[in-house]
Amino acid sequence: MKEILELAISPQVLPLTILLVPVALYWVLNMLGAVDLDFLDVDFDTDGPDGDSGDSGGMLSSALRIVNAKDVPLMVVLSVLVILLWTCAMLGNLWFNQAQSGTTGGIVALGSLAGAVILTRFVVAPLKPLFRLLKSDDEKHVPVIGRTGIVRTAEVDERSGQVEIENAGAPLYLNARVAAGSSPLPRDAEVIVIAHDADTGVYTVRSLSADNPPQ
Repeated sequence: MKEILELAISPQVLPLTILLVPVALYWVLNMLGAVDLDFLDVDFDTDGPDGDSGDSGGMLSSALRIVNAKDVPLMVVLSVLVILLWTCAMLGNLWFNQAQSGTTGGIVALGSLAGAVILTRFVVAPLKPLFRLLKSDDEKHVPVIGRTGIVRTAEVDERSGQVEIENAGAPLYLNARVAAGSSPLPRDAEVIVIAHDADTGVYTVRSLSADNPPQ
């Protein structure tokens, strides 16, 4: 155990060990309902100013497709990638760089990155049908436009959030956002669903109190 700890905080591995901290923090916040799985997700069809995908956007999109981030939430893919990268770096330095050489450590880092990307693609692949099913199930739900619900995450803002809609049998949990320029809605706020984006599966909501101002 001592050897593993010393290796984890060695100069060759320490940056990757530090990367584990935000990953762990994200999943803690996710379990507490403060963020959802769509946090940091990107639009793969985003176009540039002239209607074409920019070079940097195209490269990023292509890179994310390699690790199946199109079909699986980006934070799930990044979490798997970081964990595998850290594991590959630990094993690589343990097996090939016991002297903790900077040059060898750099080679191990590049090899670890390549290995982690390949492994992430294969590890994430079995999750694709699951998330596709979840997305299709969302489309099969009874219509919810115009229905009311409750905010279940810490808040719903323009980037993330989740609301609960009462439904026969079991409540519906919807990924939700407020309209651009709207104030965030806090946990337990009553909301009304006003729109649905079929491409992303995200619902737009607004405060129910805004529709029923005090007399």
